[in-house]
Amino acid sequence: MSASEAELWGAAPLTAGSDDISQETSAPRYVWLAETLKKRIAAGDPPVGKLLPTEHALCETYDVSRHTAREALRLLAEAGLIVRRRGAGTLVIATESKAAFSQRLGNVDDLMQYARDARLSPDATAMVALESHLARAFGIAPGGEYMRVSGLRAVPGEPPLALTDIYIRADLAPPVEKLVEMNGLIIEWIASVRGVATARVDQAILAGAMTEREAQRLDCEAGAAALRTRRRYYDKSGRVIALSDTVHPGNRFVYEMSLLRETEG
Repeated sequence: MSASEAELWGAAPLTAGSDDISQETSAPRYVWLAETLKKRIAAGDPPVGKLLPTEHALCETYDVSRHTAREALRLLAEAGLIVRRRGAGTLVIATESKAAFSQRLGNVDDLMQYARDARLSPDATAMVALESHLARAFGIAPGGEYMRVSGLRAVPGEPPLALTDIYIRADLAPPVEKLVEMNGLIIEWIASVRGVATARVDQAILAGAMTEREAQRLDCEAGAAALRTRRRYYDKSGRVIALSDTVHPGNRFVYEMSLLRETEG
């Protein structure tokens, strides 16, 4: 490790014989390395806001392959401890893993609570037609005009939780200037102001990987695990009120549900 890299580390590197990084474990080497780095980060070495050594430096210090170092850093990123930025290095952003945002999955009220807790900050709006490719993604017939609202959802003081596009039926859409003060409670606004309440929500949950664009907006790595939800909101007559397409970093979001067995009699 060069002198400059040692300064980034903040202290003399641990050696392979150190008790702190004993390799007497059946875990893969990248898991062992990730745990070793977690311990150092938890101890403030390096502190939040400082850079980790490069992959090359980690390989030399811990006698591991480039693949092992890269996979270890991936685990740290998924745990919310670091952010890897191309050309800028690997930045420490937390000393301990944060629990993922947990949403109960049971009824419409649970979805409304999610909108209250994870506030939407809209950054783009447009009137759009529901073209064929969008209609196929949502599983409905094409046609009709919608207001598309795009933005980030987040819990105050936490990293971005989701990137979302909401498509609101044009005749129910709120004035653009009202969107910011709503904090994402659009469905509730439609119920109270337009008089059209949500009676049913159909939801599809898909697993995938972050695209470059999504990763940049959500401050995570491209290719990282992602959880996408697509929802259709209906009124009591079965007409679509709104549609939403939301992508979450896989390590920041958890769905929870309770299933009850039906009993006879």
